[in-house]
Amino acid sequence: MKLTDYEVDSFRAIKKWEKERHHGFHKKVLDVTSKPVDYLIEKIGPDKFKHFEKTVAGTIQTLLTTARYTIDPRVLIKRARDHGLMITSLSELKTCNLEVLDRCNRENINFHEKAAAIQGAVLGLGGAFVAIADLTAVLVQDFHMLQEIAFCYSYDPNDRFEKEILLRVIQAAIGGSEVKFKALKEIEQLKRMEARKKKLRASQQGASVLGAKSLEEYVETLTVALLVRLVPRALPIISMVISAHSNHEIMEHSGNTAFMVYRKRYIERKKEL
Repeated sequence: MKLTDYEVDSFRAIKKWEKERHHGFHKKVLDVTSKPVDYLIEKIGPDKFKHFEKTVAGTIQTLLTTARYTIDPRVLIKRARDHGLMITSLSELKTCNLEVLDRCNRENINFHEKAAAIQGAVLGLGGAFVAIADLTAVLVQDFHMLQEIAFCYSYDPNDRFEKEILLRVIQAAIGGSEVKFKALKEIEQLKRMEARKKKLRASQQGASVLGAKSLEEYVETLTVALLVRLVPRALPIISMVISAHSNHEIMEHSGNTAFMVYRKRYIERKKEL
């Protein structure tokens, strides 16, 4: 199918974004610290680091293996209709107007950003004591938002491949610039694997680039990125502001990353159609 001018311009913007480095305070810390793991262990101690890493690993395993999309599809269909897309099934989103889908997703991302900031402000009153619970809760909320974005562009977030792409989106969004580039590269690898699977009708389920060692490295990278946000939470009043900003930033970067990744896939799929 022929691309519209909006889709061509969007694709160019996405390609430009893929090469850009991250911005923001926490991103700068991750970019300028040569060995962020050593930096954090020195700041909070090895025991606390391992405890948080174990918590993050458990959350990731839940998201990857058992998390289900819980929003009623009828809610998404109603949302689409509110934006002028008179669909009866989510599968029809494959050929809908990209500009309208983008607008719908942007509104949803903004909602999640505000909700995460409020949660961070409230839990931030507890300082570092409740920071781990706050950040893992944001991780779950983040994954839920990304599932909505995937579904909006007509990709099933319960599919094993889609879950792995969503994990890379989180990694690219929360980690430093080099982590972003690595995660985007792995997303392209996953897309090629999915394409081969469809062509060959492969029987192996759950084909993955996240082997045991890769998953371990993924968890460590994500733990470091989250802990960079935990270190400043020392005083409750300061922590309230920091955690609200931190949570908002996580949702902002994750939403924008998913927005770019899934718009690109949507455009590539339309070209194939």
